[in-house]
Formats: sequence, structure tokens, C-alpha cells
Amino acid sequence: MAVKSAKKSSKRKMNRWRKLVRVLKRKWKKPALYTIAMSLIIYMVVSNLVWQKKNIERQAPRFVITRISSAFDETEFMHLLLTVQEINMLPKASTEMIEFVNKPFPSPCPKFLENHLRRMNWAPTAFHIRVKKMFDMYEVYDHVKRLDDTIEFLTAEINEKHLPDSALEEVEMLKAERNRVFKEEMTQEEYEFVKEYGGIILSLKN
Repeated sequence: MAVKSAKKSSKRKMNRWRKLVRVLKRKWKKPALYTIAMSLIIYMVVSNLVWQKKNIERQAPRFVITRISSAFDETEFMHLLLTVQEINMLPKASTEMIEFVNKPFPSPCPKFLENHLRRMNWAPTAFHIRVKKMFDMYEVYDHVKRLDDTIEFLTAEINEKHLPDSALEEVEMLKAERNRVFKEEMTQEEYEFVKEYGGIILSLKN
């Protein structure tokens, strides 16, 4: 009897244990699997971000414009305008850019601005000298624009007989000055560039 009682007691304990295991599996198996899966996903995402960051930091830009040249190249100057527009969306960098380009060349570039310039493939000195070139181009453009306005006004006044024909000599002198500017100071390509994008150039000036 004692043996049978012991066997029954052992069987009951085994059944309780199995029942407990089933309950634990039912209650904890899914949450545990979910936790493991989420941990794995988070690990993979974080690892990928860290790898990408290190990979980007190790990669040098494909090219960096470093030439100290004021020669007008439309592709470079269009890239310059794109860089200006990108930096203008960042208040701190925009403020530093305006201060920087209005200083004499060469001047030290603030670090925050320098980082953004290099991301856009510009060495700060190359960027600086080309903005100075745009400022010079705008001054010449403004001079030509004033000449054109004066020539147009005087010609209209002469045609309307508000001025004597002798004023034509002054008109010819102004035209000669305009021709000299295009021969010695500005190309037609530069003139058209400034005419199109003069507003952006002026936005850089203090």
C-alpha cells in the first residue's frame, strides 16, 4: 500500500510539474520570443547605422574644389549657388557664411561652416575666392546696367525732341564705355549669369 501511495504521490507531482511547464510555456514563450526578436532587430538596425556612419566618415569626397582661381566657370559657379542655397537653410551656417565671405581674402573659416562646405565639396578658400569673384562681377554688371539705362533714356529723349541731336555724342560715348567693359572687364556669359542670379549674390553681401 505504501508503495502504491508513493507512486500515486510521485505521479501527481509529475503531473503538476508538467502542468506548470505547460502554463509557463503558454504565458512566457511568446513574450520571450517577441523580446528576443525585437532585441535582434534593434541590434541589427543600430549596427547598420554605426557601420554606415563609420563608412561615410572613412570615405573622402569624390572631389573637392581647392583651386584658388577667380576664373569664371559656369558649372562651378552654378554649384556655388547650389551650395549657398543649401547653407542658407541652416541658420547658424548661413550667418557664418555671410560673415566669412564679406571678410578680406584669405580669412579663417568657422569650423561649423567649413564642415558644411566640405560636404558640398568645397575647400573654404576656393569657396571664398569665387564668392569674391561674384561680388566683382555684380559691380561690373551694375555699372553696365546703369550705362544701358542712361543710353535708353537719352535716346528716348532725343527721339522725342526733348534733347538736341548733339546729345547723340554723349550716347555714343556711353556705348563706347559699355563696349570697353565687355572687352576688358566682363564676358557676355558672366553678364547673363549675374543678370539671372544677381538676387542670390546680393543676399550674401552685408
